[in-house]
Amino acid sequence: MESLTEELTKEREERVRLERLAAMGEMAMELAHEIRNPLGSIELYASMLEGEYAEQIVNSVRLLNHSVTNVLQFGKPIVPIKELISVSCLLEGVQALLQPIARQKTIRILTECDPKCSAIADYELLHRMLLNLVLNALRETPAQGIVTLEGRVLEDEVVINVTDTGPGIHADQIAHIFDSAFSTSREGFGLGLAIVKRIVESHNGAIAVSSARTGTQFSVSIPRNMEVTREPVASCR
Repeated sequence: MESLTEELTKEREERVRLERLAAMGEMAMELAHEIRNPLGSIELYASMLEGEYAEQIVNSVRLLNHSVTNVLQFGKPIVPIKELISVSCLLEGVQALLQPIARQKTIRILTECDPKCSAIADYELLHRMLLNLVLNALRETPAQGIVTLEGRVLEDEVVINVTDTGPGIHADQIAHIFDSAFSTSREGFGLGLAIVKRIVESHNGAIAVSSARTGTQFSVSIPRNMEVTREPVASCR
């Protein structure tokens, strides 16, 4: 009887998961037509203005666009356009974009990276990957906490770590956090970490997570010797 109950529970959970996936697929089509185009117009006009408020509007629109892209990217193949990028510039760019959110929560975002650390990778995809990881970290980290972005070269790999001082992830949840539609937060749809994993795998890389009551660390490693498919980036974006 107990075994039958467990099977029924698993079937019910799988059915709920599939229903959520179907609902998100329908939502993606609506978002593509009803949200993305107006956001593009807002960002364009705000970028023509000057001052701190205009900059905050642009940053907010970019974060909204990031959320929309997560939904639209779901289920589509990810094909990186690889180029020589500065990992230091990548980390600092994410830090600058998310600094206003961190400031509101009185959280510090720190970056630790050798200025000469570079990788052959798709800048936009890694930027999206890091936004997902850092936004999750900011959501879980309490006031006065710290989120650290670290980049380093380890033999033939580039390793990027995102570490927070939040309450940690329960051990029984870690095995599922990269599953589609699985979320530890009521605020999320469970897309962010699933897309993170797909982006890492599209670079022939690997991602690991370690967690304790003092915080969580996501560690991404990608090979340095990937083939370039676009001219190298000359400077930070």
